Amino acid sequence: MTAAGKPRLLSAMVKRAAEQARRPGIALFLRNIGVTFVFKALSLLMTLVVYVLCARELGVITWGQVALIGSVANILLIPLTFGLYNGIVKYVPVESEADSRELMGTALLANLVLSALLAAVLLLSGPFVERLFGFPPSSWLPAVALAMSINLYILTESFLRGRQQFFRLGLYKLLGSIVFLACALAALYLLGVKSLLSYVVPLIAQNLFFFFSALRGNGLRPLQVTKRALKKLFAYGFFIMLSWLVSTLLFTADLLLVAKFATEYELGVYSVYQNTIRSLCTILFHDVFAVVFLPMIAALNKRHVDRLLVKYAVPIGGVVWLGAGLVTVMLILFLGKSFPLDWLYVGLTSAGIAMNMMYLLFTSVISLDGARAARLTFLALIIPIPGVLLMEYLLVKHSGVIGGMIAVIALNAVLLIVFRTAIRWFYRFQSDPEKGVLAH
Repeated sequence: MTAAGKPRLLSAMVKRAAEQARRPGIALFLRNIGVTFVFKALSLLMTLVVYVLCARELGVITWGQVALIGSVANILLIPLTFGLYNGIVKYVPVESEADSRELMGTALLANLVLSALLAAVLLLSGPFVERLFGFPPSSWLPAVALAMSINLYILTESFLRGRQQFFRLGLYKLLGSIVFLACALAALYLLGVKSLLSYVVPLIAQNLFFFFSALRGNGLRPLQVTKRALKKLFAYGFFIMLSWLVSTLLFTADLLLVAKFATEYELGVYSVYQNTIRSLCTILFHDVFAVVFLPMIAALNKRHVDRLLVKYAVPIGGVVWLGAGLVTVMLILFLGKSFPLDWLYVGLTSAGIAMNMMYLLFTSVISLDGARAARLTFLALIIPIPGVLLMEYLLVKHSGVIGGMIAVIALNAVLLIVFRTAIRWFYRFQSDPEKGVLAH
């Protein structure tokens, strides 16, 4: 190509990109994700302030205990949802207004009743958990309370996601982050509380604020509850819930193993790199990208979307790896000298995050293809469990913190390979009409 031809080619590419961006579907997607990103960036900034303040004030060892409570809460959360959250995200974007109200009303009542009963059982099982796992009631009770609050949070979040009310979703998240920051500041500096409760209680307050705000503005009165809607939600959401539970156990195993084999200080350092930062990136995935992307592709041909992701997997993964590395460095510098900046830790952490984000992206898209896809996703997840758990155990036992970080990378790589193999050989996509942003 001549030198004169290159500017013309670049100009044509820019013009074509601008034309594509003006297409109604793509323009709506960009506007929605823009609104979501602005709100989430502001709320995430306040969340980061709380992370930094609490980590500095509480110290490395206590912050490690906070990470353990958060990890246990994320495991307990999953059965508390009963899969209803997943069914809302799947069906509400493509249902009529009347059917959507019926699905949301049924999910709300069923979740409130069932999760309250299960939470009571979990609270009563505290002494048994302490004898079996050595997890004290002083940590178990906050973990159960936190899990219940997150369950209520994501239930009403799914209502807003399903109805694609992204402005309200972002606004409530932002206001909730203000509540989180204000409560944390009051606990640390007004009340002088220097324990893990100065972080956990404000986080619960944020979740409850979002729940009541989103519920109040959803217009579900009079409440519509039907057996048909409950069966539909359970039929799809059950296997998604099982996959979520197993994957969370797998992705939490490294922290639990480090807590078993490493010192309390090493646990605190590891929790920042592999728990706090990974959680931030997971929040960005679920609360910014997936909030807009998944409802948008709910009515699309999933085979087409999957092929596009396969085509651009390497550049997407590379961008995530660089972005995660930048976030890691910035956060460690903010936390101060108590938390060491180790470049090997940075590289391993960001690589693990990149692999995890690619796994979440592929499985989220395929699972939307229906109940059969959800079952295959679950089976592809459980098949390698014995091998990957043994691998994680050996790596952490013999190599400590570095072994745990390597185990996270290897775990996600194995899961992604098994999943892609299962999709290639054992799954036939539904013949959905191609309509929406990504259709041609």
